Amino acid sequence: MFLFPALRGRVVILCSIAAICLLPASPRADEQSVTWTNVVNASVSSENTLTKTGGQNQSDDAGATSAEELTAGEGYVEFTVGAANMEALVGLNHGSQGTWYYEIDFAFRFMPSGSADVIENGVYLNGGDTPYTVGDRFRIAVVDGRVRFSRNGIFLTESTNPVTYPLVLDVSMFSMGAAVADPVLGVTPPPPPGGGFFETSGFQTPRPRYTPEQINAFLPTGGAAGAFQFPAPYNTAAVRLTDASLCAEGQDCLWYAGYSYWRNMNNHVGSADMYIFLGTDPARGGAGPTLIRYNKALDAVQDVQPMFDEASPYRYSTGEGWYFSAQFPTRLYATRVGSSQLRRYDILVRQFETAPVFDLSACARPRVCPRGAASITQAHSSDDDLVHSATVQDVNWARIGCVVYQTAARRFTYYAPPKNYALDECHVDKSGRWLMLLETRADGSRHNRVVNLATGKIRTITDVNGALGHLDMGHGYAIGADTFSALPNATIRLDFPVATTTRPIGPMVHFNNRWDVAAANHIAHGNARPLMTGERPYACGSNASRVGDVADEVVCFFADGATNADGALDVLVIAQVLTDLDAAGGNDVDGDDYEQTPKGNLDVTGRYFLWTTNLGGGRLDAVLVKIPAERFTGR
Repeated sequence: MFLFPALRGRVVILCSIAAICLLPASPRADEQSVTWTNVVNASVSSENTLTKTGGQNQSDDAGATSAEELTAGEGYVEFTVGAANMEALVGLNHGSQGTWYYEIDFAFRFMPSGSADVIENGVYLNGGDTPYTVGDRFRIAVVDGRVRFSRNGIFLTESTNPVTYPLVLDVSMFSMGAAVADPVLGVTPPPPPGGGFFETSGFQTPRPRYTPEQINAFLPTGGAAGAFQFPAPYNTAAVRLTDASLCAEGQDCLWYAGYSYWRNMNNHVGSADMYIFLGTDPARGGAGPTLIRYNKALDAVQDVQPMFDEASPYRYSTGEGWYFSAQFPTRLYATRVGSSQLRRYDILVRQFETAPVFDLSACARPRVCPRGAASITQAHSSDDDLVHSATVQDVNWARIGCVVYQTAARRFTYYAPPKNYALDECHVDKSGRWLMLLETRADGSRHNRVVNLATGKIRTITDVNGALGHLDMGHGYAIGADTFSALPNATIRLDFPVATTTRPIGPMVHFNNRWDVAAANHIAHGNARPLMTGERPYACGSNASRVGDVADEVVCFFADGATNADGALDVLVIAQVLTDLDAAGGNDVDGDDYEQTPKGNLDVTGRYFLWTTNLGGGRLDAVLVKIPAERFTGR
């Protein structure tokens, strides 16, 4: 993949069949040519090429270092191979002025066979093996405390060994005539404040889980609600939204956040206050669905009130499947178990709109809906509040199909699963133009059916070809798990209309380095915008597990499938989830962990991520973390 000279000056994105896309690198004003110093048994040409001209052949007795240094933070060195079949090491080093190869901290090793690999102080690092030839451009970059290695703009591998400053470009040459050309050193501007740090998909570093004692040390004192900061390396600002006062006698009454695609936070743009709804269980000391007012300016929880009085049947709802409108700040979509209606509730007036958004009982039978259609669950709405979808249940609670209601046309459409398939869920996208149906077979296989709601055309994707599992919808696309990917716990983007039903169906946006770690298990994309706005969309995810050596974390990643200039996929690590699946908090009475997993969701701005966690103890609480979105700028 190359940016051809004939296309100079144009923005070109080139993608491989593996859906790895490269963007042209942005010029850096702080990049400078290297001045060679400590030159031993070598000469420097007028074009600044360093060549071994003295000493013994096949001996590391020649080399040089750069006068320029990377004194702290992020930066890189780049250079061009100046001789074929040479034997030399070129890399970043601190404190050495000799020519010994094993002194170089992070180096490419070039071998006479025409192959290269990565060596750290004489020790081989897996993943950096690559062929090379004259003219190839190599880069070694320090990014968020890690060292990335790339060739011709293609990411190869990453080191997590500690970096010691200052760093210089260091060269050790074995073969006579070995040459390093056009060397530069660049200094990357420091990241904006707000915390968080970047890793590379496939190269995540395991971090230890916080113990309950460590968690209590950085939470607000006395177990109170309030602002706090996650410790290093996260350094993100957060708010504990609930405390023991939420439930009578400090019981464990909080229901889990409904799911990653249902917004618990309202559209608070232009307001000092954000409203958050959570479900609490009256049987465990709660007051039913509860409204929290969080003042963004004061960074404080200012009011917590039950949403319904004791006479309301909605008081006994968990709130799962409820979600805020994307555009109306005070409107909350709500369903009730066994009901045929999707309704909107005004959280400040504290009453429902007179007419339901739609009522399944109004769907013509059997011309459109089947006679057995009794109630709805798992509702979703487009961001303009004009198109709605829901799972249809019969009187025995079996999921028998999906209904779509288009408000402007007052039209119902019904989708029954194909023979031998059962509906798992259905989901209208945020544009209101597309419907995703997830359907499964008794043998566990799965497919997606994507419906163009304007034409009725349906495309089907099987699981082996990339059908999505856990997902969230954007505007004209979906982001979700590709469980048959060759990469561990991969997440991809599927664009509509579906271009192909065979792999690859869309670009990779995130993956792990281990199969037992599903970092972004539940995808949240409540901040989605139409792709044509020019903004680079991002999604976030969370999970809880029993993997002992890896902390469960909130992570975010670009949703457009574009990579860095070196081909790497960024992962912005936000915070630890703080959930212990073996602790009592969360009321996991059936032992399936579902009540305790975070399933966090994003607000419409993408600046806040909310989830529920037991903090390693005996109660479930709600936590809000501020997403340092500025970190994405310029990536």
